[in-house]
Amino acid sequence: MALSKEEFEALIKQNVSAQCAELGIPSTEAIQEQVDERVKAAVEEIKKAFIPPTVDPGEDPKAGYKCFSEYLMDIRRANVSHGRDVNPRLTEMMKKAEAREKVLKTAGTPSMTISDAESGAYLIPDEFRATLLEVGIERSDFFGRAVMVPMAMNAINIPAINGFDHSSGYVHGALDWKWLDEEADKTSTTPKFMQVGLRLKKTAGFCYLSDELLEDSPISIEPLVQRLFSDALAWQLDWVALNGTGAGQPLGLINAPCLITHAKETNQTADTIVTENILGMYSRLWSRGRPNAIWIANHNTFTQLATMAMDVGTGGAPTWLPANGVAGRPYDTLMGLPLILSEHCRTVGDLGDIYLADWTQYLVGHKGAGMTPKFDTSIHLKFLEDQTAFRFVLRLDGQPWWPSAITTRYGTSSWTLGPFIALAARA
Repeated sequence: MALSKEEFEALIKQNVSAQCAELGIPSTEAIQEQVDERVKAAVEEIKKAFIPPTVDPGEDPKAGYKCFSEYLMDIRRANVSHGRDVNPRLTEMMKKAEAREKVLKTAGTPSMTISDAESGAYLIPDEFRATLLEVGIERSDFFGRAVMVPMAMNAINIPAINGFDHSSGYVHGALDWKWLDEEADKTSTTPKFMQVGLRLKKTAGFCYLSDELLEDSPISIEPLVQRLFSDALAWQLDWVALNGTGAGQPLGLINAPCLITHAKETNQTADTIVTENILGMYSRLWSRGRPNAIWIANHNTFTQLATMAMDVGTGGAPTWLPANGVAGRPYDTLMGLPLILSEHCRTVGDLGDIYLADWTQYLVGHKGAGMTPKFDTSIHLKFLEDQTAFRFVLRLDGQPWWPSAITTRYGTSSWTLGPFIALAARA
């Protein structure tokens, strides 16, 4: 049983008195104070050994480095010299990493070494580690709008209510209210549940940088590396959000079981988009998703959108261009919702050339408390060519939350509502 502070102090005082009596010396206040000071010092050492160190608010998140390229150059010099030329800043980071590892081992976590790739992430200044991915996520048009799910393990199952079929008058799977006559029997109904599973997939970025570039161009290397990997990450996340197969990568909208494919108009010309297509897609969006949804379309759909019109009597009027036509700036909304032109959509006329999507119904699972990639460097792969390799690895998964669209009470299997709608191919 744990002792209270008062009990602990009383026990120390009792033992000091007993020891003094055994030695035949008086138990004075001076002796007691000396013992108290030594006990306090011992307690502080115990705290340092067993309690994870807190982050100093005044600690530099860049570990003394002015830019990412300066840090990369120090890593390279340490590798080339086989540890003989190590910047003191790296040495200090190594000590902190060893302290963290000691705490983790003391707490019973699996054994790790500083040379291990995952543990090596401790050696990267926090600000630089976070910057690479934060830029990518911020530039991503789609994943940044999704629901983020931190994952401690490689897989997670999220419980959900399976209530996507309302055709029989039930909600939440099988719940119903019955109108009863006096003394009539009541019928039991129960909700239905399901699980949505996420399993981490891995994506990686990799490049070589010449020794001349690292040594002679310290200013240009930082924007080169950061722009390369942040832009590539954002580009890849947007592509997979729309086109991912779910096999070794997140599941994209075009392959999602809940995607609604809205039919083209009767006798519609190939490779066109007409006003009725937009109205029909909007009518399929579940009502709660309307404040959050966005339109996504390929750039080559612009001409079709700009020439959309609606018949009015024997004439017609444009439905998307402003009143003064091409003299004014085109609208960046459809039905009041934002329109994003993206090269990741399929070409005009194909399924997937235009979407209406509510990304709050898309789950993104990621490892740990933050979406931070691992970073590794090596001089050995291209040693003879005087090149250093840089690798960035990120593990995540993503998929729509819904297993299917909603079949409405008076609708049909071909008329459903949902958060993700695409226009059928117009061939």
